[in-house]
Amino acid sequence: MKPLFGPRLSDDANIRRVRMLYARFPTGAVSALVGVFLGFIVLLDGTSLDLIKAWAVYMVSVIAARMWIWHMFDSADLSGQTVRRWEWIFAAGALLTGLGWGALFGPLHPPANHPEARIMIVLLVIVVSFAGAVFLALSNPSFWLFVTAALGPAMMHYLVVLGPRLQWPITAAICCIVVLVLLQRTLHQSASVSLERSTEAETLLAEQHAIFDSSPLGIAMLEDKRIIKCNLRLAELLGRRILDLTGATLQQQFFSPVEADQFLADSAAAFDKGRVAQGMYRMRRADGTQFWAELSGRRMAGSGKHSVWMIADVTLRMANERRARPRETEAAPSRTA
Repeated sequence: MKPLFGPRLSDDANIRRVRMLYARFPTGAVSALVGVFLGFIVLLDGTSLDLIKAWAVYMVSVIAARMWIWHMFDSADLSGQTVRRWEWIFAAGALLTGLGWGALFGPLHPPANHPEARIMIVLLVIVVSFAGAVFLALSNPSFWLFVTAALGPAMMHYLVVLGPRLQWPITAAICCIVVLVLLQRTLHQSASVSLERSTEAETLLAEQHAIFDSSPLGIAMLEDKRIIKCNLRLAELLGRRILDLTGATLQQQFFSPVEADQFLADSAAAFDKGRVAQGMYRMRRADGTQFWAELSGRRMAGSGKHSVWMIADVTLRMANERRARPRETEAAPSRTA
């Protein structure tokens, strides 16, 4: 899905965007209820009580319906297609809420003999619109429907009814709308880029974890000769739990201290030359049995204290090579003086 006037996002990033949009709704709902309460208080002096009650019931009903939709969204199975429908459902709720705020400049608008109430209503709608720019920044349809419904009646009211006498206030109102749109565009662009990058990073990290966990080779990450992370295959090779291996040194898993010292010397020499360290050594399982292991390691970029090692069980290969050597000796022609 490509948001209006926004960057194109992947399906995963789009799903995260809509999830964040719905996650912000409870805070926006509380803010809307506070605004409804303030509007109710301001309108009491100059507006019919029946109209005020009808408006308050409408606003609370819309917020309650949106809360129900928010609850249903939590259990929804989202995909690239369904997430678009959920966004437009959210946008429809924003439109209904905006119409409620726009009604303050219709029959609910305070009469001319209550200038203080008029000023308070204008300020309230401006604050609500800026709050909408923040809470709805992730969704272009929701923002535009909300702002159009909330500010459209206000602009029409002052342009048609009081336009010739309020040139400067109207200019100021237009400037506020421009600032409002710029604010939403900035927030939307920033959030979209951040979501796309974080989604790509999480996808890459998940792929790396999958490779790490499903590798047929044992993998160990070392820091100052101690294992800080290893995969399940290494634990299977050594007959130990991953928890037991974490924090232990790799040389403790060798069959003899002599080979462990040789491993340290060989790896240090290879790393000093910027090469990959390789070698075959005997390692010991938890039950005391030994097996031949082929180790291949590389120093990680950075402080030089970290390295990654790949460990494979080559016991069968070593046995086959040993059985093949006597045959090669017997097949070789004998030398004569």
